[in-house]
Amino acid sequence: MKPFFEKVPKLSNQSFFVKKDYCASLHMQYHYHPEFELTLTENSSGKRFVGNSVELMEKDDLVFIGKNLPHCFIEEENDSTVKKNGIPIALTVVQFNFEIFGDSFLELPECSKIRAMVHASKRGLSIYGETSKRIKKKMIQLVDATYANRLVLLLEILNILSESDEYRTLSSGHFTKQYHTVGYHRLNEVYNFMIQNFKNDIQLKQVAEVANLSETAFCRFFKKRTLKTFKEVLAEMRINYASDLIRKNELQTMSIQEVAEASGFHNISNFNRQFKKIMHKSPSDYAKQFNASASVSTN
Repeated sequence: MKPFFEKVPKLSNQSFFVKKDYCASLHMQYHYHPEFELTLTENSSGKRFVGNSVELMEKDDLVFIGKNLPHCFIEEENDSTVKKNGIPIALTVVQFNFEIFGDSFLELPECSKIRAMVHASKRGLSIYGETSKRIKKKMIQLVDATYANRLVLLLEILNILSESDEYRTLSSGHFTKQYHTVGYHRLNEVYNFMIQNFKNDIQLKQVAEVANLSETAFCRFFKKRTLKTFKEVLAEMRINYASDLIRKNELQTMSIQEVAEASGFHNISNFNRQFKKIMHKSPSDYAKQFNASASVSTN
């Protein structure tokens, strides 16, 4: 799956794109575009890929994606919530450029918080809590809004997000810095292969062939552009997915062994070692952290 440049539709009577679709499954291609994107995915238990982040989607999954950051949403056959409850997936997408508000909009002193939020969106933002609920309501209104009301609602959404701390970054910093450098098409191919196969046993020979390089040349190429070895980046992707499984399941339905295997680790000792190295906590301590947070929020 090669990431491709998506040309966002431009209509003569609209300055930005808004659309809501209903579908039985998600098979979106890994893509990027110069527009910022706000996407609300409802009733899906598929996977969300943003940069080099891979996570399970929430029931109401809301993300804000910076310009030219590759992303896709996929619901595999065995993930399908549609098959389970018969309710279709709802996908609401807003794509825009800040130039619609004027060339110097983001330089205005009143936009300092929006400017900071835009900078954070280079890595993609997962939005949660009350902020997600408030923005969802505005997006529902935005789908049917007309004329100046569209611009007002978009500004309200941006203001809500900029005033909130209920979001977290998704992709790693080194990915966004290196993604559009010389050789990024080759790097695209490697990341695509990792997205499709991170749960499997990936050999260096395989990714070198994907990049059309010898193993030695590939190691030099990858380290130069990511500042990390291939094994380090693959481990980060797997642990990123494992930590998301733990956050969402809190080890209530999956054991640590099952989380490890679902994330591409077939050796529990290696999984524990890599998890602690990257997350600075053991998997069980990480789960306790979220159990404690849940207890506090319900009291």
